Amino acid sequence: MSSPAFDAPASWPALPTDALSEGDVLQLYRAVLGREPDPGVAQRAAGRPLAEMALEMVRSEEMALKVLSPVVQRRDLPHAHLSDEERLHLWQWMGQRLGWPAPPLAGRVRPEALLRRVCGHPRLSQELQAVHAGLFTEVAAHFAQPGALDLQGKIEFANHEFISGWLTDLSGQRATLRVEVRCRGRVVASGSAHSLRPDIREHIGGNGLCGFRLPWRPEAWPSGQALSLQLTEPGSGTAVGGPYRYENSRLDQLGVAQLLSKELEEIQRRIDALATMVPQGLRYAAFPLDHYDLYRRTHRVPPPPWLQERAWAGVLTPPAVGEGVAFRVLIDAGAGDPIAARSTVDTLRAQPWPHWQAWIVGADPVVTDAAALMAAADPRVRGVSAWADLPPDEGAFPWCLLLEAGERLDPMALPWLVHAARQTPQAAAFYWDEDTLHHAGGRAPAREERHVRPLLRRAFDAEAMLELNIVGRSLALRASALQAVAPALAAAEATQAAGPLSPAPAAREALVWALAGQGPLVHVPQFLLSRVDPASTAEEVDRSKDGGPGESVLRLIARAAPDALRPWLPAAWQGRRWQRVTDPLGASPKPLVRWTPQRPEAVISVLLPTRDQLGLLRDCIDTLREQALHPGALDIVVADNGSTEPETLAYLAEGAARGDFRVLRIDEPFNWSRLNNRMAEAARGEHLLLLNNDTRMLSAQWDDILRGLLEREDVLAVGARLLYEDMTIQHAGVLTGQERFVAHDAVGVPVDDGLGLLGPQLTRRMPAVTGAFLACTAATYAATGGMDEAQLSVTFNDVDWCQRAAQRFPDRHIVYSPLLSLVHLESKSRGFDFQDPLKQARADYERQAFEARCGGWVIEDRGGNPQLSHWVRPGTALD
Repeated sequence: MSSPAFDAPASWPALPTDALSEGDVLQLYRAVLGREPDPGVAQRAAGRPLAEMALEMVRSEEMALKVLSPVVQRRDLPHAHLSDEERLHLWQWMGQRLGWPAPPLAGRVRPEALLRRVCGHPRLSQELQAVHAGLFTEVAAHFAQPGALDLQGKIEFANHEFISGWLTDLSGQRATLRVEVRCRGRVVASGSAHSLRPDIREHIGGNGLCGFRLPWRPEAWPSGQALSLQLTEPGSGTAVGGPYRYENSRLDQLGVAQLLSKELEEIQRRIDALATMVPQGLRYAAFPLDHYDLYRRTHRVPPPPWLQERAWAGVLTPPAVGEGVAFRVLIDAGAGDPIAARSTVDTLRAQPWPHWQAWIVGADPVVTDAAALMAAADPRVRGVSAWADLPPDEGAFPWCLLLEAGERLDPMALPWLVHAARQTPQAAAFYWDEDTLHHAGGRAPAREERHVRPLLRRAFDAEAMLELNIVGRSLALRASALQAVAPALAAAEATQAAGPLSPAPAAREALVWALAGQGPLVHVPQFLLSRVDPASTAEEVDRSKDGGPGESVLRLIARAAPDALRPWLPAAWQGRRWQRVTDPLGASPKPLVRWTPQRPEAVISVLLPTRDQLGLLRDCIDTLREQALHPGALDIVVADNGSTEPETLAYLAEGAARGDFRVLRIDEPFNWSRLNNRMAEAARGEHLLLLNNDTRMLSAQWDDILRGLLEREDVLAVGARLLYEDMTIQHAGVLTGQERFVAHDAVGVPVDDGLGLLGPQLTRRMPAVTGAFLACTAATYAATGGMDEAQLSVTFNDVDWCQRAAQRFPDRHIVYSPLLSLVHLESKSRGFDFQDPLKQARADYERQAFEARCGGWVIEDRGGNPQLSHWVRPGTALD
């Protein structure tokens, strides 16, 4: 069926299958691609079935790039270059030759009308959707926008070189418009209206990118005659504004000083326009993760700076000695696959850093035979049957690289590790980003390989490591750090079977934790490794692409028992009990960590500002009490900020009388920061929870979970997983550096999205969390001075508080916990700022004050992955 966005009459005839004439080929090219066929094409194509050629044309790359993309990008269609007469003839051909029905024609045939008619045919629409998928969906959405263009504009100035003015579409359908200036029916100037005009945006409307300055040649007209210039929009042929009278005489032109002033003004406008277009340009430059394989085909891992410098200097050979960076590579071949071991060694040999020695560890005879074969060809390769048989390191290799047979190193892997070792020699280990290689089909060795399932890691996070091995099983570690922890690891229960280098998941987790006590675990943000998944099928890869995390992530789910990890955990965690529990929403296959409080009935003061909105407030309070393990230990404080509805006032009075909550009546203009500060002063609890009244608690025993976190001396504040009513994410922590500002992570992502295992489904440390659910101890809140009620009354006060608190307590962390989950209706009670000019003006002031105070803090991506684009929705595209 055709998309409802297009003109789709009740019945369409099938595409004709009879032979094309040369005239048919010409019209078919004009109809589908908006252009004439190349020389000789019409003669060669004559005689082909019409349906076959039409389907071939809509499948083409030209259809995507030259016809569909301009619709999405609000550029002129190629059909616009056809004359009015040609478009009318084409319209009639569609009806007479193809039998396509059409609505009554009114006036000129517009280019969009031709494309609507082509895309409206059910068979062509089906093919377009199958081949061009998302792009065609965006085209359909564009054409589904109702109404004609609402054009306003005028010619403001003309001299002997330029015609300038503005043209905008107030309907919002066209962000940028093409411009024509006509004189006596002839086009004398053309171009686009894209220069920034803040005055038009302020007084007329639109996005302000509407100014134009078009070169023209008035000398082509008789001198001394007045010319009437008319501004038109070429797509529709609409004349906009009145005619501009131009006296075609140099005596009537502006003086040199005036011309120079006008030129400088125009230059400033262009600079302003370019500045506003930078974020948009960076968005278009980002690669969506859905097209990751195309990204890898077009973006190789770059060489590190030191290797680039050698290449620029003309030095193409590696250093003769390792310069303190040589690798002992240990390859786990326990699965008994000799081909996998050989493929890993092949990628080692391809490295431009030759200072390594490889040990293949595997007892299967086919593996030992393969190791012997490779050792004969390259003395750097050796083999042993078991991990315990590895000879001791004699100090020749300062770094140890752990790999699994079948894993393939990128050609730049060792150079990047050399770079990292030189930059951070105190690091205990390095880890990196990786992906999976899928064989799309065919027979070896010619079968095609695709890169799928990118695994983009972040800075090491101890909270997350308890739930998922975020470092991975393959890593590079400093040999001295390994020697320091090896004796204790060898005695540990998790590693007794095969020693400290055991590839078993629990043993590898214990190794990572032990190394964390020896120095930083440093993330190298490059795709240095690909895992080959020979068992995967195309169907499995497609499923993972649609949301499944794939085995590459599921294999990293934490398995080491709390007791086995206890010797290696941070000092602040010693003596505290924790356990892994299932996600309360069933959204994740991995467990979440729950800390056991030592004071299970410590009072939590819940601070709830409200004004009327009884339904929201009642749901919020009821779910808090119903889901609490100890509802009697809740001190709910409601700040009534001027409620007037009788039912709300009655509810507050009755609840206060029963002792369900306390009410502070604060009849002042809305100031979220001040309301919370006043409630905090009146709070009786050891812990504080700042909470919006438009939330509903989903997590059972939430109070016990929260106490367990806040009792930890290394926790500064706690944030929760907030969801929209459709169970997509509204808040999973606050990120910095997003479009050089702050943003909620994972907004709009389904709560059970498979890729969330590395983000919103993971307990982790964040730069900030939202004030819609922000918990801390009362002592911490008091020590920071509370919220800033002077400059940040409504917005950015929560992020500002988190930043000030982190400066005040640098050894403590803000923790996002998905174990605490709520529905958040987001500004349901107070509305959005952009809906009210006064509120928006206040929000703009507060943003400026916040940016001035935080400086570069909001610009820097703190703890994220620099390969991810900061100009689109977080975590969805690569730079």
